Amino acid sequence: MMVLLFGPPGVGKGTQANLLSERYKSTKFSIGDMLRDEVASKSELGTKIAQYLNHGALVPDDIISAFARQFIEKHKADDILLDGFPRNMNQAQNLISDLNRLSLSLKVAIEMHLNETELIKRLINRRYCPQCNKIYNYVTNPPHQEQVCDICKTTLIKRSDDNEKLIRKRLGVYEKETQPLVGFYKAHRIYERAEATGSQEEVFKKLSNIINAYTN
Repeated sequence: MMVLLFGPPGVGKGTQANLLSERYKSTKFSIGDMLRDEVASKSELGTKIAQYLNHGALVPDDIISAFARQFIEKHKADDILLDGFPRNMNQAQNLISDLNRLSLSLKVAIEMHLNETELIKRLINRRYCPQCNKIYNYVTNPPHQEQVCDICKTTLIKRSDDNEKLIRKRLGVYEKETQPLVGFYKAHRIYERAEATGSQEEVFKKLSNIINAYTN
């Protein structure tokens, strides 16, 4: 089973992807985590990626698709949850080609939806753990101790691009580049939409109900 979770920055994809991968025993592919890990490694590629991320721009398709292709080939025998990939039509078409080559298919593509005001509020208040990648939000999911990860006790970090100017730019990029995937997946008859309002538990239940409908 392969499930795709997509939606704008701040909608809660990372948190829900972690919960869903645990619930369904699936291997999670998070392009955001992979890119941040590459940046943290301070490799030549990581430095290049950082320049895009720090300006609120999308990383080029050839880099993104190469990460995804390598991951899927390695885990092709597993159930896979795609978190935030693909991000545009070119990546989506590359993914379909790669899956066809491996005799795999995408079961369902779920868009998480939330209004822009709430997205900006969440992103400004978002923090993440650089050690275990757990995501927190002072609005919806605060840590038990201020600025400290509940799991590994590492000091939490605010992403450099989580400021209002870059947030609005990233939302604009999403609207232009990623929103067209709705029509693409509707045409493939695998598109579903989940409103990301409510508690984490409520959103998780909405997403689980959709996945269950496609797997039962």
